[in-house]
Amino acid sequence: MRLRTFFKFTSISAVLLLLAVSSAFAQEKIFTVINHTDGVIRVWGKSNDYKFGRIKARTITDCTCNALYNKDCFDKKGNKAKIKLALEDKNGIDLWSGDTCTKLYIEPGTFIDVTMDIDGRHIKCALIDDYEVRQPIPSFEEADTNKDGIIDEKEAEAIQLKTNFKEYDDDLNKELNPKEFDRAVNKINIFRGVPF
Repeated sequence: MRLRTFFKFTSISAVLLLLAVSSAFAQEKIFTVINHTDGVIRVWGKSNDYKFGRIKARTITDCTCNALYNKDCFDKKGNKAKIKLALEDKNGIDLWSGDTCTKLYIEPGTFIDVTMDIDGRHIKCALIDDYEVRQPIPSFEEADTNKDGIIDEKEAEAIQLKTNFKEYDDDLNKELNPKEFDRAVNKINIFRGVPF
């Protein structure tokens, strides 16, 4: 009888523990940082003083908040996290960040784009939609749909290069050759060739 009671108690305890763990994992919340700089970005959670870690240059990193491990950086009332991003100094001592990166209030699933500011020393942060991250511009061969060796304005429009087309068209012939195309893509799309 005691053995049956013990097994019953153990089974109930295991089920309750499994439910608690599943519930905690269901509360796992993530935001994503896209680092366009040439340096390492450090991310802090200001809500619960939890340091998320370091994000290498030109990478995409998910930052996870998991209640199971007491890292629930998202506020339980507003469901937003208060975080800070900073660029590490190459000498390993200083950290600096622009005004847009010192105190961000973000929701789960947010994508944060981090680039160098125009002063070349600070960084700037912006919240963006995920489709801007997940759809890199295709290669020249893929973009050249009619296979004539150039990218015309119609083809450029299909791959998000219509804006400022004249800026990339060095010889002003209303076409982009492979060299002009590569220069344009490198200016606006650092994810080319980066797996994600």
